[in-house]
Amino acid sequence: MSKQTYEVAVIGAGAAGTFAAYQIQKRLGDTAQITVYEKNEHAGGRVWDVDFAGATLEAGGAVLHSSGKHTFEIMKLVGSKEGTPGVSMDGDDETFGWWTDKGFPVFTHSSLASMAIGIVKHVGPSSALKVTNHAKEMAEKWDGIYAIQESGKTFQTVNELLDGVQEREAAEISLGNYLKKLGVNDRMAKDIVEPITHNMYNQGLEMNAFAGLVGLAGAGLAGGYLFAIEGGNWTVFQKTLEAIGTDTRYNTRVTGVEASPDDDRPHGFVYRVTSDDGQEKEYDAVVLAVPPAMSGFDIVKEGAVIPIAKNPYQVVHTRFIAGELNPSYFHAKPSKKLPSTIFTADSAGAPFKSVGVTGFSPQYNSRIYKIFSADHHVTDEELARIFTVVHDETEYVWRGAYPILTTDVEHVPFKIQPGLYFANAFETAAGSVEVEAVSAINAANIQIDEFLAAQA
Repeated sequence: MSKQTYEVAVIGAGAAGTFAAYQIQKRLGDTAQITVYEKNEHAGGRVWDVDFAGATLEAGGAVLHSSGKHTFEIMKLVGSKEGTPGVSMDGDDETFGWWTDKGFPVFTHSSLASMAIGIVKHVGPSSALKVTNHAKEMAEKWDGIYAIQESGKTFQTVNELLDGVQEREAAEISLGNYLKKLGVNDRMAKDIVEPITHNMYNQGLEMNAFAGLVGLAGAGLAGGYLFAIEGGNWTVFQKTLEAIGTDTRYNTRVTGVEASPDDDRPHGFVYRVTSDDGQEKEYDAVVLAVPPAMSGFDIVKEGAVIPIAKNPYQVVHTRFIAGELNPSYFHAKPSKKLPSTIFTADSAGAPFKSVGVTGFSPQYNSRIYKIFSADHHVTDEELARIFTVVHDETEYVWRGAYPILTTDVEHVPFKIQPGLYFANAFETAAGSVEVEAVSAINAANIQIDEFLAAQA
């Protein structure tokens, strides 16, 4: 194989696309010429911010967890600094409340010790310990993925990766049934666990147990701490792409990908990528870093569409409100100070999954709240009951916020065919920025190994 450069297209500049590009450049250096296509005006994908009421707010992934080793690696590369998530007005009253049909049976500070005491008082030590211990056990198993990836091992499928971290069984049972098998009582399952997964994924006990445990660990039940990135979480991805020298084409939507046999290419195919700016370019390989169901294009090989499972994704309404919550709506006394983050149980009968402080408006001298309401638009009438004062409000609708994390999903493999790889493959098992990183690096390593083998 005489070709000296390796031309790769990465479609999507979110977490998965960024980590895939980073890994390719890290291992291949100047050998790789990487073009990144991004339909939005900046990197980040589902991690980005909005300007509202005089403040800049995280609209998507608002917090990161301290266990994310891949995330810290790119932060170090570009000099990104840890910041504090905007969960309270003055930084001194970060509190969590679990809201149920019983009011707030658990109301704690955000520290692990405070949460543990409050939860144990409500559900008892046995159920609390079972859930906490299993979240810790999952986190410890998941932590083993770093040594596996460092050793050079790759996984062709999602189930192989789940087997590699000994969590396939948890991914094939619902969170509700998993908790029942553990002997966890309903108070823990319905009043504590489900409200947390509502806040993390807008999904409840019907989701797969592995994803649920990832959500619980991400909420702090397995230790560690939460943080945001100074200047916006999305900036670490944009800075990374700049640092590694990709040709990143923002405001450019891919409209088609066509694969044709070509023995002169490392993987035996040439890939022609067309975009809405009227351009067409040929590549040795393509990394998909956008869910097939959300891509808006098919991949064609010799006149036929390559079959790729288009797993459904959630629609999530995110509403920002500069105003004051109404204590009576939450069955609290008018003088009661409400939690800065409210995890909502199904039993509360609310039109939203969670509500919490996400920033402060200097324009209105008011807290700004973020409401997640799954596929439901919170109406003005509902807002009038939830808030005593609404200074201003806006809404963003995520049409592909999360995959629907069922137990019987048809996972797309990391390698779809020679030269075509899927960086987001693992997110149909669980989701977070670090999970996307692991998934993307695995897909990139498969591609790189095959390229190097062809060059040998």
